[in-house]
Amino acid sequence: MKSFLTLAAILAVLPTASQAAQPAPTPAPSVQDQQTRVAQLANRVQTHARQLGLRPPAAERPASDAAALARQERRLDRLVHFLSGRDELRLAVDERPLPSGRAAASLPARIAREYTRAARRAVRLGIGRPPAPAPAAQPEALREQLGYWRTVSRWLEAQSERVRPAERPLSRRVPNYDAWMCIASHESHATWDIATGNGYYGGLQMDRQFQQAYAPELYRAKGTADHWTAEEQMLTAERARADRGFTPWPNTARMCGLL
Repeated sequence: MKSFLTLAAILAVLPTASQAAQPAPTPAPSVQDQQTRVAQLANRVQTHARQLGLRPPAAERPASDAAALARQERRLDRLVHFLSGRDELRLAVDERPLPSGRAAASLPARIAREYTRAARRAVRLGIGRPPAPAPAAQPEALREQLGYWRTVSRWLEAQSERVRPAERPLSRRVPNYDAWMCIASHESHATWDIATGNGYYGGLQMDRQFQQAYAPELYRAKGTADHWTAEEQMLTAERARADRGFTPWPNTARMCGLL
């Protein structure tokens, strides 16, 4: 009898199987943790935007209260998901007008409208068209899809394409572009790959000593100036001009009114 009572007492203090298997409740994230997460997502959005050739969006500061942070995190998470799956296109290919803003009666129609807006705005910015969303069955999933594509569409609407330095016109990349073009027209008829055997090379007719002095890396990598691009030749000449003016081209620079 005593041993039976002892066993009953032990069993009374042990948790049941269902109690033992029940996981401990997950603590709610602190406001500081949410702010850290929002800041990380905002940085990822900026990084993806740069990689896609867009002007980086304005830095987004985390909110101060938990509810606003949750909304901010959800929106940024949608953008990261969208941008991380995109590639940059060489040229925009869809120039059709965007759908009208007339209200649609059903959730699927509204989703289709927001998706079309987002897809065409993406292509106009030089980003690959996202795949069309698969129709969801449940109303809650449909509302999530609508929120996702509305977030993406509005974000893309506020973006503009970033012009890389190498994509600017040559006249804006090379200082004194008009002067060098004038000199080249008199020196070589602006034939940038010319090498006639007279000891001068390229559109600006630079000799080997000049090339080695003002562009030693190019000279070692590519050889004489007739193998360089027009931009490389003009930038080399510009380095010489900063040091000596236009005097290395006394006759043609005078013909161009530069001396």
